[in-house]
Amino acid sequence: MTNKVYRLRFLKRKQLVMNNPQQLRNGWILTVRGVFYILMGTALFFFANSFSATSGRIIGGITLLAGVAGFIYGYTNRKADSNNIWSLLHGLNDAVFGFVFLFSASNGFKNFVDMIGFWAVLFAFLQSVQAMYVALMQGGSSLPVKAIHFVMVFVTGYMAFNILLRPIGLFNSLGITGFFPIVLGVLVIVLQRLSQRAKEVGSVAR
Repeated sequence: MTNKVYRLRFLKRKQLVMNNPQQLRNGWILTVRGVFYILMGTALFFFANSFSATSGRIIGGITLLAGVAGFIYGYTNRKADSNNIWSLLHGLNDAVFGFVFLFSASNGFKNFVDMIGFWAVLFAFLQSVQAMYVALMQGGSSLPVKAIHFVMVFVTGYMAFNILLRPIGLFNSLGITGFFPIVLGVLVIVLQRLSQRAKEVGSVAR
């Protein structure tokens, strides 16, 4: 009985996509991007007091993969989502800094921490512009979607402040900074679910 229910749901979703070719696709890729952020935060927690070039490259590799995931999601939905430019820009930002982390891991702990701070600054800037666009230009966006965008601005903005100004010291700042990518990853996953649901509801309404 359970298998029959799942099969009916699968067929219904497949029919919905066939009838609405402009529907967002590959939402799981954005979910994977959120998971990579969570892994990045976990790695920052884990390596805060035992940093090495290897651990820095691990963080760089995770960031690079998050960027690739974001860029692929934006590219595959370039026709379905007129605002996919944000996924492309965030993906590019993560990919570029992923490479920077890989190569700066051997240049010292302080330099690596500074690079993470600069990544957070650019992320916060992109997110703030996106949040204003969603609030002012996308009248159809729900209140939860708008709220999540602004929370993401706060999270990355405070992350940049904490890691660049280091009010609680270098090592402690890196450790607490791990909390913010984890929250960011959870928000990305929730935002993807909300956006996907809104697109599906809109497609059905049409």
